[in-house]
Formats: sequence, C-alpha cells, structure tokens
Amino acid sequence: MKKLILIIIICALLSACGGRMSKKQSLDHTLYQYAKVMRWADFNTAMTFFSQDIDSVHKPSSTDIERLKQFGVSSYVSSPILPGETDNQITQDVQMKLYNVHTKREKVIIDRQIWEYDGESKRWLLVSGLPKITH
Repeated sequence: MKKLILIIIICALLSACGGRMSKKQSLDHTLYQYAKVMRWADFNTAMTFFSQDIDSVHKPSSTDIERLKQFGVSSYVSSPILPGETDNQITQDVQMKLYNVHTKREKVIIDRQIWEYDGESKRWLLVSGLPKITH
C-alpha cells in the first residue's frame, strides 16, 4: 500500500511540475527520482519510469523482475550525461554495486540507460529497460 501511495505521489509531482519545468530541469528531476528508487532496489516502482512504447527486447519479463529482487543495491553512481541520437534522447551509464540477498556476494554492473523526452507528456521516459543481471 505504501508503494502504491509513493507511486501516486511521484506521478502527481511529475505531472504537476511537468508544465513548469524546463526540459533540462525535468531530466535532472527524473534521473534523481529514478536513482532514488533504484537505490532502494524498488524495481516495480522503477518500471513506472518506462515508456509505454518500450520494445519487447528491453521490456522486462516477470522472470527478469524476480531475478532482480534477489539483489539489493549497495551503490549507484552515475556518469556524465551523453547526448543521444536525437535532441530528445540522452544516454547515461550507471555503475551499480549489487549484493545477492541469499549469498551476500557483491557484483558490479554498468547499466547503460537511454532516456527519451516525450513532448506530449513533457516527461523523460526510460526506453532501455531495467539493468541486465547475469549469473
């Protein structure tokens, strides 16, 4: 229930601020909120940042989500933002340190995030999916 309330609050804040924020401010706000959700390993809430048009290659399956739930996040460090293929796209590499809640072993991954700006909703949406975890 608390997660649902958090999701509603985040969505309300994003939609309320969307009209008043510049594109850059919206990007900064979105990346900050996404990082916060990922640091808490709240992968279900992280999916609220996805584009509805995410392709089948990047859309996580229920198995992908269950696999991610085996991990906690001990570190989330983002690199500088790089321009994407268009003016409405950016790329960001994030180094994540994940620990397996069962084995307590840590692994480091690089999550290459691709974000696209939707001019209609005035929001930045993640099109690259959740981080890829391989065992």
